[in-house]
Amino acid sequence: CHVKWLGQTGEQIALASRLERRRVRSTIAGYTFPVPAAEERIVVSTLQRMYRHFYIRLCDIANTVNLLNSQAVDFSELKQGADCASVWPGVATLLVIFSDYVAQYGGQPIQLPSDIFDQARSNARRTFVHQRFLRVPMFPEAAELYTKQMLHIGAQGDLRALVRLSLLPALATAAFIGYKLTGSDKGVW
Repeated sequence: CHVKWLGQTGEQIALASRLERRRVRSTIAGYTFPVPAAEERIVVSTLQRMYRHFYIRLCDIANTVNLLNSQAVDFSELKQGADCASVWPGVATLLVIFSDYVAQYGGQPIQLPSDIFDQARSNARRTFVHQRFLRVPMFPEAAELYTKQMLHIGAQGDLRALVRLSLLPALATAAFIGYKLTGSDKGVW
């Protein structure tokens, strides 16, 4: 059951609760919807891009840069939310990658606090394009982020999340074998 749980293995209970607690309302074409606060949108995007799929879409960059340039992001709240999910190094890395690409392609510079650059584990120079996506290398970047997440969760004493996240190497192996056998990466888990 993944109700009120986030993350690849449902390890993110506190983050799911935070998303619900801090949600805001957004009106589009006359309809009002509850949506995650800007900070949580960045954390969820980080979970998806840096800890799950290891690729970045152009719309991820555009959406996050729009949030940052609109001054909608409170960086202390962002760090709090990222620490809640044990993914602060991944958030910092994602923001630095986005900042690098915006600078490289002539967009409006993104103003990021210096500690984000200090905590980032990589930058845009380490990404590469493959099969129409901007890819984050599995080794060492993604592996280091996973290890740091495991260490942070362990330091917090969250045994449930630690056990669930420890399943990822086996799941990734099964997904790889499934992909090699079927040629499809859909529906593995």
